[in-house]
Amino acid sequence: MIIFVGGLIGAGKSTIARGLASHFDFPYYDVDEVKKVVYRKDPDYEKNLREGIPFSDESRIEVFKAVCDDLKSLVQEKPHVVVDETLHKRETRHVLYDEAQRIAGGFIVIWVHADEDLILKRLGGQKREGHLLDDPLPMHHQLRKEFENYKRCIIDCPNNESPEAAVNDLVSLIESIGLLSQSKQVGD
Repeated sequence: MIIFVGGLIGAGKSTIARGLASHFDFPYYDVDEVKKVVYRKDPDYEKNLREGIPFSDESRIEVFKAVCDDLKSLVQEKPHVVVDETLHKRETRHVLYDEAQRIAGGFIVIWVHADEDLILKRLGGQKREGHLLDDPLPMHHQLRKEFENYKRCIIDCPNNESPEAAVNDLVSLIESIGLLSQSKQVGD
C-alpha cells in the first residue's frame, strides 16, 4: 500500500511523512527530489521559483509519471511506501492514485494541515536547505489558492502542536483500524 502524505507548504507534511516511514520502517519517498530534476527542463523554471508560480499541470504530471516508475520498483522491495507530496490538485494527484492502486493494491491519503498563522510563522525567515524554494511563502500562497478539496474520505491530520504527537496519533489510528493489512483506497 502507498501512504500519501499531502499538505500545503509549511503544514509539516515532510516531518510527518518521515516520522511515519521511520516508525513503520517503510521507505520514504520525497517527490521534491524528482521535481528538482524534471522542473529544471521547464523554460520558466527560474521565474516560477523566484516568483512563487506553481508549475503547469503538464510539468506536474511529468513528475508524477517519473514517481510512478520509481514506486513500481520500491513496492517490489517493500509492500508499503510513504510518499511526501502536496497533492493540491485533484486531476494531477489521480495520476499517482491510479498507479498506486494498480501496483500496490491500494493507497491511503493523509492530509496534513495547520493553522495559517502557524504556517506563516514556520515559513517566515526560515532557510530551507535542500529545498526547491529559497523563499517558500509566495508558492505557499499560490498553492493555497489552487487547492482542490477532496471529494472522499481521507485521514485528517491537524499539525498545530508537536509533529511527534501528530505522528503518534496517526500511528495509533493506522494500527487500531488495521489499514496496512488491507488492500483499499482511502482518499479521493
